[in-house]
Amino acid sequence: EIKNAINDADAGVTASIVNDGSSSQQYRLVLSADTTGRTNKITITSDLTAGANLDFAGSSFGTPETISFNENSTSQVSLDSMAAFTGSENKTYTFTVAGTGEQIIGSDVIVLNWSDGTNSGSILVTEADAEVELIGAGADGLTLSFSSGTLNGGDNFQVSSFSPLLQEPSDAKIAIGSPDGSGSPITITSETNNFDEVIGGLSLTVSKLTEPGETVTVKTDIDVDSIKSSVEALLTAYNKVNDYIDEQNTYSDDPNDPRLLFGDYTVWSLQNSVRNLVASPAEGLDSEFNQLYSIGIRTGSDGRLVIKDSSRFEDALRNNLDDVINLFSNSGDSTSGSIEFMSATKKTVAGETFAVDITQAATQGTYEGVEIANPASTPLVLDSSNNMLKFRIDGLVSGDIALSQRTYNSTTELIDELQKQIDADDKIGSAGVTVEWVSTGADTGYIKLTGPTYGSTSKVVIDTSRSDTAFSVLGLAIGTSTAGLDLEGTINGEKATGVGQYLTGDEGNEKTEGLKLKITLTAADLVAGNDGTIEFRRGVASRLYDSVNSLTAADDGILDSRISSLNSQIENLTARIEEIDERLELRRESLIRQYLDMEAALARLDSEKQYLDQQLTSLNANWKWNSK
Repeated sequence: EIKNAINDADAGVTASIVNDGSSSQQYRLVLSADTTGRTNKITITSDLTAGANLDFAGSSFGTPETISFNENSTSQVSLDSMAAFTGSENKTYTFTVAGTGEQIIGSDVIVLNWSDGTNSGSILVTEADAEVELIGAGADGLTLSFSSGTLNGGDNFQVSSFSPLLQEPSDAKIAIGSPDGSGSPITITSETNNFDEVIGGLSLTVSKLTEPGETVTVKTDIDVDSIKSSVEALLTAYNKVNDYIDEQNTYSDDPNDPRLLFGDYTVWSLQNSVRNLVASPAEGLDSEFNQLYSIGIRTGSDGRLVIKDSSRFEDALRNNLDDVINLFSNSGDSTSGSIEFMSATKKTVAGETFAVDITQAATQGTYEGVEIANPASTPLVLDSSNNMLKFRIDGLVSGDIALSQRTYNSTTELIDELQKQIDADDKIGSAGVTVEWVSTGADTGYIKLTGPTYGSTSKVVIDTSRSDTAFSVLGLAIGTSTAGLDLEGTINGEKATGVGQYLTGDEGNEKTEGLKLKITLTAADLVAGNDGTIEFRRGVASRLYDSVNSLTAADDGILDSRISSLNSQIENLTARIEEIDERLELRRESLIRQYLDMEAALARLDSEKQYLDQQLTSLNANWKWNSK
């Protein structure tokens, strides 16, 4: 009924009942999460009443079960009251009475040999109803008691241990990288067995665990259609640039759309420069596929780039893919598998071979504890008072990490538990912290944690804010935190700046400015002098990008700069015109004033003329009268 109720609740878990085959408490209620991944942990809260409550937290030993007892054996085997399972693994202890014949409890010293499938040992029964404790690796707190009576040589019985956590949730993990160990593989996690976009366009589904040292090689067929689409997109972009230039160099009588660069020499020279780039060989590329025409790309009569010969293009992709990649993109050939070309800028000189000299290899941040006793010689006990950990990895603070409360009898048990719980942390679990035991002698050693990244920002630091931490018992409380080191070295004898495993040519370098390399050499790999060489090549697409970017970049691009220059000239001419207009207006006003003054003078003269005319007429009249 409980199983059915859980399943009907749709709570993200599936309940089932398992019979473990024992003769007591053989039925187990098992809960399984419906989804995978380390974040999908199951938590249980139970307040059932009436009858035994469900126990999903406590570990325990089962009642001893007889396998084969002599019919004359009368002693009863039971768990001692002190028995308390401290392990975390479900297993079965098998006991066999040594010797032959009847042996009396309390009178004889009875030897019982035991094994849990991995560990083994012997216990002595010397008296009835007394505690008989297993010791050594695998004992995990098991104590037995034998009632008075007899046992016989060959009597055989078993005790099963039970831990409620059958399996921790975990993510699937794959490591991608060099199979020969010369590189530094990348670890990728997934909550399912599916990994999408592991490498651009590649999805993987894993189905089994590989053995140590075993690798799986994934080979893919070339996606000709996808590559062809990408190349056509590049050609389209190139053609758009030419269309833009042609548009700018076309006369327009629309006053709202002036073609400022019409007839401008800059436009012609830029267009010729871009066309020469696609027609000339790639810089430093020594291959028959060093020009676009060699893979079937031609310029049509209209000046537009197109794939003219598709069969030649596809043949080059299938048979000379690396050469085609190098034709389009920046690339670099290295004489060392530990020196890898990453990128370059337009100021990096192509077609030359540069010597790479590393004077300091990049390292990861570490934390090393002080010496503690080897758990194999002195078992290490963790309980609720000393089982918590907390770290800060590259500035990222972990959650509270709880180690299993039990006795650890080997360095393998201890290191595996540390690694397991760190990997399960929600904050730093996917970072890739590694834990190891460094032996300093037969019975001593220390714990070392190594951060996931390289360089001066790589640091592993403990957080002692809790009082119940395991740092002291693990020798980590007064350990040494050492930050990682950045690369140091030169490229072509020129200065370069190292950040982690990346080395970049400094600004202002004559030949290597902006050249970025990834260096995975270790300190032990470094040699006096050059550690390898890199030959840089600049592909057509990269050259086009640099050229077109300088051509069309907003604000400081050549075209924008030229347009700004012309606009400035227009503004200056406009200002000059306005200044001349103002002067003309002043001159016009001056002439108008002179004209008005002249008109006024003429009016006065005309008035005086009329007056004089009247006076003369009058004089003439008087003169005639007097004459008579």
